[in-house]
Amino acid sequence: MTSGRLVIGAALALLAGAGCNSVDPTTQIQYDAYKGDAFPNRRAKIVIPAGGMAVVTDSRSDTVSFVDLTSGKKMGSYPVGLDPVTIDGPHHVAVDPVKGAVFVALSYPALAGATGPHASHGASILPGYVQKLALDDMRPLGQVRIDANPGDVVLSEDKKRLVVSHFDLQRALKNPGNIDAQRSTLALIDPDQVLPSGSPDPTLIPLCIAAHGVTLSRPDGAIAYAACYGEDALALADLTHPKAPVKRIPVGASPGIGNPNYGPYAAVMSPDGKTIAVSNTASKDVRFFDVASETFDLTKTIKTQGAPYFVAWTADSAKIYIPTQAPDALHFVDVTQNNLEISFRDMSGVCEKPHAAELSGLKQLFLVCEGDQTTPGDVVMLDPASLTTMSSTKVGIYPDAFVRVLGGAK
Repeated sequence: MTSGRLVIGAALALLAGAGCNSVDPTTQIQYDAYKGDAFPNRRAKIVIPAGGMAVVTDSRSDTVSFVDLTSGKKMGSYPVGLDPVTIDGPHHVAVDPVKGAVFVALSYPALAGATGPHASHGASILPGYVQKLALDDMRPLGQVRIDANPGDVVLSEDKKRLVVSHFDLQRALKNPGNIDAQRSTLALIDPDQVLPSGSPDPTLIPLCIAAHGVTLSRPDGAIAYAACYGEDALALADLTHPKAPVKRIPVGASPGIGNPNYGPYAAVMSPDGKTIAVSNTASKDVRFFDVASETFDLTKTIKTQGAPYFVAWTADSAKIYIPTQAPDALHFVDVTQNNLEISFRDMSGVCEKPHAAELSGLKQLFLVCEGDQTTPGDVVMLDPASLTTMSSTKVGIYPDAFVRVLGGAK
């Protein structure tokens, strides 16, 4: 509350002889210094449930949604981004629960007429950003500028390295015949140096054409493995020596350079760190990369009717859940038993355009459903064994990532 002190100086009339001079009263108001916050933070605090929660990016809503891992219900959503008027396109997310930080890649609107899967976030000419937010209320903590069309954003297990791929179709289209110019970069960032202002520029590693899904070696993230959609390869980048040559391992015979025959889009490492499942949206299959030998074992390839996206491994690294689009479906496969399909579910009418699967313990399997990208999408919770629906909740428009945060995180 502001208080004031009223100081009134009144001059007395002085009479001298026949003349008379007068001075009008003057008023001065002095205010005490304001002791409050000029820009109070009125964001509601985020309380992580005992059973944990998930952070979901809503690309077309400029929000992140929070989902209770026990009930599968939406807890709320918060605005993100740098531009309060236009779409910032939050696309994929990484979380450091210990330091209470959320990292969201902002992928700005694309040009009309773009082609290819998810070209809407691959054809922009505007630079992207990584925005750092506080986990307890999503207030901005910092940002760093990266290249256009960020794809995936991933933190190393020890939380010391943050990487962002770039699904940059524009770069590929504008440089036909020049493969080096077509290749997008991998941004290597120190997460502690994402600051409110003056953030150091990221280290940019020329990676491959239209890189998207990324997974990191454990625990320190020394090696980045990236699915290269436009080069039909899995790229291996040594993050301890960013200037070292990047290895590019073809996912199959006759890779299409700039015109993919396979279209690797997602890469997910098994819990034991031995295998990477690479989802190919053009050839409609999942291929398995052996980390130790740095080769694909093509005898283990799983063919799918639809285009596969981000898979989920079981904790024993023996089985895999594969979400597909066109048709919308979910496969549950035992990769140790000659790819025996344990169960299958047609997800039409339940989950439109499944984008990612995430297994939470033994009791919940989650599917992120893009929807029609103009109305809110869904997060569906399934029984991991039977694939029956346990719950379904609406989130924002065009959800595309799901990252778990365990209960008790500060």
